[in-house]
Amino acid sequence: MTLPLTVAAGSTATITVGFTPTAVGARSGALSIAHNATGSPASVTLAGTGSGTVAPMLRLSTLGNQIVDSTGANVRLKSINWFGGEGPNFCPNGIWLRGYKSVLDQIKGLGFNCVRLPLADDILTATPLAIDYSSNADLVGLSAIAVLDAIIAYGGSIGLWFVLDQHRHSATTGSGTDGWPPASGDGGYTVTQWAAFWVALATRYAAQPAVCGYDPHNEPYHATWDTWATMVEQLDLLVRPHAPDWLCFVEGVGTYSGVSYWWGGQLAGVASRPVTLSVAHKVVYSPHEYGLSTGAQSWLASSSNTVTGWPGSLKAEWLSAWSYIFTTGIAPIWIGEFGGKFGYNGSGVLDTSSTDNVNFQNGPFERQWLNTLVQYLDGDTNLAGGGATTLTGTQKGISFAYWSLNPNSGDTGGLLEDDWITVQAGKLALLAPLLT
Repeated sequence: MTLPLTVAAGSTATITVGFTPTAVGARSGALSIAHNATGSPASVTLAGTGSGTVAPMLRLSTLGNQIVDSTGANVRLKSINWFGGEGPNFCPNGIWLRGYKSVLDQIKGLGFNCVRLPLADDILTATPLAIDYSSNADLVGLSAIAVLDAIIAYGGSIGLWFVLDQHRHSATTGSGTDGWPPASGDGGYTVTQWAAFWVALATRYAAQPAVCGYDPHNEPYHATWDTWATMVEQLDLLVRPHAPDWLCFVEGVGTYSGVSYWWGGQLAGVASRPVTLSVAHKVVYSPHEYGLSTGAQSWLASSSNTVTGWPGSLKAEWLSAWSYIFTTGIAPIWIGEFGGKFGYNGSGVLDTSSTDNVNFQNGPFERQWLNTLVQYLDGDTNLAGGGATTLTGTQKGISFAYWSLNPNSGDTGGLLEDDWITVQAGKLALLAPLLT
C-alpha cells in the first residue's frame, strides 16, 4: 500500500498491519489514521499475543552511561510506575477491580520491561485492603508483603524487572512526602528506621532476580546534595551485604548552588561529588522530570509563558540539571518519574473546547514537551538540534519510568483510562517511540 491513499466515497480500503513481537505476552498498540473527513484522526486499537519461552532475568550493573546485564549486553529499563503500595491500601492500586496478573500482562504487552513500585514502611507489617479476591484468588489471606511477593514473582516469570521505591515512611499518615531528609512532620522517623526498612527488603528479595534495585527515598528535596549523597552511601553499606547485585537508583535534590529544579530532579552536584558505593558499577542516577500538569516552571512554555527557542530550549535545562551525567559518560540515567495529562481527560478524550481547564489550554505545549523529551531519551541530545542520535555502536537510550499506569494520579492521570482497563490511545502514541 502506498500512502497517502485516496478512497472514493462509499468505497473501502484494507490496511494490513504486521505483528512481530519481541517478547512473550499480550501486547497492544494503536493505529492512527489522519484523513480529510470529519473526526480526523481515526484511531484503531491493536492487540496481539507473543508466544515462546521467557528468558531468565539477569542481574544488572553499569558500564559508563549504560546499564548492562551479566552477559555484558546493554539494557534499557523501559519502566512504568504502578503506585498504591505507599498508600492506605498497602498494595498497588487497581487490583480492587482486576487481577494483578492481568495488570502485569498488560504492562508487558505495552512494551515495558520494568515496574517501579512505590512503597511505605507499613507494607512490612500491614494487612492489604481493597483487593477483588474473585480476580485474585491466590491473594486471599495474604499479608501486604506477601502480596508484593506474588506480584514480583509473577512479573519476573513474564520477564519484568522491578525497582522498589520508598515513596514515604508511613502509608497511613503520609509522612515522608515532605522532602525528608531533613524535614519536620515525620513523627520522629530516624535514619535507623530507614535503614531497617531497606535491610528487611534486601534480605527478602536478594535471591529474586526480578528485583533489580532500589530507590532509597522519593524526592529528598529538603536535603543538600552533599548530605543526601553521604546518606545514600551510608545506607548502601548496610543494604549491600544482603543484596549485592542491586542497582542503587539515586534521586536528585531540590536545589544546588542556588538553582532550583523539580523535586528529585536536581543532580548538578554529581559533577563534583558523585555517589561512591562499596561495590562499583551499581549507581544509576534518577531525576524526576515533569511538564505543565505538575506545575509551572520558567523553562516550560504555556499559554501564558513564552520561552525563546521552545521546545529546543528544553535541552539546555536538562543538560545542566541531570543529562550531562549521561552525555559525558559518568553513569546511566533512569528518569524515575515523568508524565502528564497532555490535554486528555480520564476517558482519553482530547477536549480542545474547554477553555476554562488549564490542562486543555496547555495540552499542546505539554505534548511538545513530551515529544522533545522522548526524542532526547532516544539519543537526540545535540543542543544544536537536527534530530540525529548521539548514541554510538550498541548504546541504548536513556532509561525511564513513566508516571503512571494509574488513572488515579491527580497530577497526571494515567496511561489507563478511568476504567482501569482501557489504554489511553493518545498517550500511548506519544510514548510509542520509547517502547519499540
